[in-house]
Amino acid sequence: MRIAVLVFGRLNRCTDHYENIMESLGDNKIDFFVSSDNPDESLLKDFIRLYKPKMYNHSAITYHYDLSKYPGRRYETRMDIMTRHFINKNRVLSLLEEYIEKNGVEYDCVLSLRVDCVFKHGILFDSIEENTIYIPNGFDWVENGINDQIAYGNLEVMRKYNSINPVELLEKGLSIPHPETLNCANIKYHKLLIQRPEIEYFIER
Repeated sequence: MRIAVLVFGRLNRCTDHYENIMESLGDNKIDFFVSSDNPDESLLKDFIRLYKPKMYNHSAITYHYDLSKYPGRRYETRMDIMTRHFINKNRVLSLLEEYIEKNGVEYDCVLSLRVDCVFKHGILFDSIEENTIYIPNGFDWVENGINDQIAYGNLEVMRKYNSINPVELLEKGLSIPHPETLNCANIKYHKLLIQRPEIEYFIER
């Protein structure tokens, strides 16, 4: 199986977690893509050396909208981090789309991944159904929220998942300004079916 892995956000612990991540992905052909805004130069070099991404974007992120103006903000929500999280997901999807267009590559599965995840066992990619997003149990945090750390599906599904537009969702009143809640609202907006595979992991920053 050929899998595109879309890494977004921080590159912390990317060297420490490399072997674990590769083992969790199994005996598949893996192509990495990454969007990490303005990372430490040494971390970026380590990531490129180990993961050999097909394409990457490490430029700083600027944006001109304020998600905090929408009602329902929870006290723990860090608006700037959340905003850059969604922008990184959009940017890394754009890299994948560009690579596919230039090279005519086809992928059986696309995985959206934080590189600070540590897996306790491998991920099974043997049943990728149409219009279905696969998101591990746990880390939903709130009612009407869903884990935004790991997700996978076919290319069409992941186009919808990674192209999240938080401003549109908030303008339509479909969510509050909260990462897992917006993630869930985006999935429902695109009418994707959700499967919750048992993937045991934890975050090690």
